[in-house]
Amino acid sequence: MGLQNREKGLNEQCDNWDVQTANVGISTLIQLCQVPYSGQLLKVVSSAYSMSGSPIVGLQIQRFIAGSGATTIPLNGSSLLTMTAFSTSGILTHAITGVGTSLVQLQSGDQLQAVTSGANTAATYAFNSIIQCLQDFKTQYGLFSGN
Repeated sequence: MGLQNREKGLNEQCDNWDVQTANVGISTLIQLCQVPYSGQLLKVVSSAYSMSGSPIVGLQIQRFIAGSGATTIPLNGSSLLTMTAFSTSGILTHAITGVGTSLVQLQSGDQLQAVTSGANTAATYAFNSIIQCLQDFKTQYGLFSGN
């Protein structure tokens, strides 16, 4: 099995995850990515199209803990964005507090999610998440095989 990430520079250790949704309404949970390795959330940008109202999008991490079940870690506060149409403002960046701290340290198997809110709103969203790998990991035939 080959070791990946060992000799890469810091800018090569990042992965981009792109998600585009259909037109969704309020209280919708959008799966942005399932984290395959220990990593750090560096940035999330989003844009909205075909909007009605002023939807709000927040970020959260859902983690499964053996013996406890699923735990949701909200990245609220400054990660909450009131979306404006792409044609008005372009791409919006979620301000993620605690970058470099344990708040945004991701574990293998975590789910990075976006949650929509705002009364009587709907939009089509596009998200790009950037996660930096924090350790070497094994691959077999180029496929991820766990920690």
